[in-house]
Amino acid sequence: MKDIDEVDIQILNYLREKGRERVTTIADDLGINRVTAAERIEKLVKNQTIDRFTVKLNYEKLGIDVLAYVFISFKKNNEITQEELSERISKIDGVEEVHIIAGEFDILVKVRSRNLKELGDKVITKIRGFPGVENTFSHLVFQTVKE
Repeated sequence: MKDIDEVDIQILNYLREKGRERVTTIADDLGINRVTAAERIEKLVKNQTIDRFTVKLNYEKLGIDVLAYVFISFKKNNEITQEELSERISKIDGVEEVHIIAGEFDILVKVRSRNLKELGDKVITKIRGFPGVENTFSHLVFQTVKE
């Protein structure tokens, strides 16, 4: 990591765990000067080490607490590339992440739904309906320990 020191790492870890806090709170909790904390955060944003600030949602309260990981085998053809397929999948409502991976499967998708019927519709009708999808293998998440 270029130009990243231990203080930057502490700030990044703090922000990852607690989200965007007031600079004075971050500085107090980490035992550093407020001005130093503000300058470091500004530098991390400017050099794009911090890409964006976001929120952590309570999916249970939102009613979309069914979480699954869907592994997809890509079938090479002339209709679509693996990257194009991944891009199409990423546009499905509830799809949070799409990764092109190595190993037995080619694409990994993290998807949330209100219930199993909705999840099934997303996998069976939408994902499996795209050209290039040879097969899918879905894993339901019972409990998330760390995200």
